[in-house]
Amino acid sequence: MTVLWTRRTRTAVKVAAILSAILFGFSAFGSSESIQIRFESSEKIADRGHGFTEVSGLSLALDGGFWAVSDNTAMLFQLDEAGYVQPRSSLDADMDLEGVAIDVGGGRILAVREDTNEVLAFSNAGHLTRHSLLSMSGASGLAPHFSANDTKDGLEGISVDPETGIVYVLKERRPRLLIALSPDLAQVRQVIALTGSAGFASDKAEDDHLDVSGLAWDARRRGLWITSDTGKALFFFDIDRMQAQGWVLVDEARGHPRRVSNAEGVALSSDGQTIFIVTDDGKDSRLLTYRID
Repeated sequence: MTVLWTRRTRTAVKVAAILSAILFGFSAFGSSESIQIRFESSEKIADRGHGFTEVSGLSLALDGGFWAVSDNTAMLFQLDEAGYVQPRSSLDADMDLEGVAIDVGGGRILAVREDTNEVLAFSNAGHLTRHSLLSMSGASGLAPHFSANDTKDGLEGISVDPETGIVYVLKERRPRLLIALSPDLAQVRQVIALTGSAGFASDKAEDDHLDVSGLAWDARRRGLWITSDTGKALFFFDIDRMQAQGWVLVDEARGHPRRVSNAEGVALSSDGQTIFIVTDDGKDSRLLTYRID
């Protein structure tokens, strides 16, 4: 009997492949704990009226909701729990910000600027200090990986381990790096290459094109959640084992599974059970919620 390869057949196979990837991930390396990710919701969050259209970073806010950045607007945006901009609480900042994090112990909000490779620190009083990555102690080995002529593969996500105060930042790609900084932002403590052999791989991007974009510390599992824009993926990097587990990112809100494009920021709930991801899709930028099982 001849089997016709119809559009419906192709669609069914594609959906089955996506669902298989959701269940089993695509990385050959697991974490120290069996982790499953389950989609919960997808909401539009773009706000043209306030310039919040190129979403590029996310962090929980201490009083509920989130802090976020949009790299085309010189602001730190505060969002409510549904992802709506709260203009009275937002702060003036810089353009080209690519990540944001709350440093509870340091009493500040941290952000990274991609074009200058700086970490920006905003105190509770609103005072801003700038910390150039390549001017920090221990950063000499990083210089060859950062080009003054290349402003698009620089610093991306940022997160803080509240127990130690260590600040983690990402270099987007070529090469992909996880960089640990001292709490006072004066010293590079560790540089970790996020290689394919460590589990950073995707069916949507060759190794040279695969990027890392958002970052969130997970105290419960001792590691970092990392998004990939080009890989359309989410990774958990076990900091002790130096290995990652990966998942295809899927939005199921429109009646069928759809690969998530342009994942730019990630935050983890305070109980470690819910992941929030923002996408950079212009007027269709979204806040995605996933449950960790």
